[in-house]
Amino acid sequence: MSDLVDTECKLIAVMGATGAQGGAVVQAFNNLSCDKFEIRAITRNPEKETAKALEVKVKEIIKADADDEESMVKAFEGCHGAFIVSNFWQDCDVQHEMESLRVCKEAAKKAGVKHVVLSVLDDTRTFVNNAKNKDTWKVLDEELGMYVPHFDGKGEVGEEYLGELPTTCLYTTFYYENFINFGMGPSRQADTDPYAITLPMSDKKLTMVKVEDIGKCACAIFQDESFIGKTVGVSSDTLTCEEIAAVFSEICGQKVIYNDVPVEVYAGFGFPGADDLANMFRCFVEYEEAFVESRTIPESIMSKMGGVTKLKEWIVANKDSFVLDPIAKK
Repeated sequence: MSDLVDTECKLIAVMGATGAQGGAVVQAFNNLSCDKFEIRAITRNPEKETAKALEVKVKEIIKADADDEESMVKAFEGCHGAFIVSNFWQDCDVQHEMESLRVCKEAAKKAGVKHVVLSVLDDTRTFVNNAKNKDTWKVLDEELGMYVPHFDGKGEVGEEYLGELPTTCLYTTFYYENFINFGMGPSRQADTDPYAITLPMSDKKLTMVKVEDIGKCACAIFQDESFIGKTVGVSSDTLTCEEIAAVFSEICGQKVIYNDVPVEVYAGFGFPGADDLANMFRCFVEYEEAFVESRTIPESIMSKMGGVTKLKEWIVANKDSFVLDPIAKK
């Protein structure tokens, strides 16, 4: 009887299967090429092309919505594990994000899920509220006292998961893909200007991750249930912004400098979420050691992942996304 249990195939539900992190988890399990796991992809719209493209990669695709507990219970039923992820940037409403995560928590309880891997970020209030310079921080959500809402909501509910469900909290970080998708890569104001990476990071190290490595890490965690009740961090590379600019210069064949700006200047850039990201970068600067340490991948997990992609490798693979023209002569 025990042999049958040991060889039983485990069904893993993956939320956001058509999104960045969920899609990376699905791909990681496909790359694992073993018969110990099967994937149930969860999406709000199984009819869209990105969902249909998953059919060859998963056992089944289920329609469910994190705003609807009944649909999430059905999505989790019969599953050994569940990868749960939320998206603050969908509507920039931290209370909505927290409510959705709590709906998923209750649904996972009712469905009897035995291992949840929850994608989270730090609750920055645990740092700032005890800091001597607390009064210099801008509170962005007065009702909840939050400094970095897209971090803090995940962090608060993540603690609830650890207390109520067999959960591993997976702490992610700044995506490499932000250099492409969110305009954080090398840019310049005029043809006569040098290309620059513009961030309020001073000389501190930025922990970064390729989204693919988040999926690989989650997949590895599901293979080791000794991490239930614990936190695991993931990162692919950790560099100062001067070092990041130097890597772009080397690969793209055009000088890239680091343009360090004050937090308050970055917050005033005016794009949606600028103040939230400014406070995030300030946390990275003032609590550099804690962030770097918490994103160090455990050796046993790294061995199952088969390594990570360093920034230089990623830029080489995505060089065509960074077309840096020569500086025009005056």
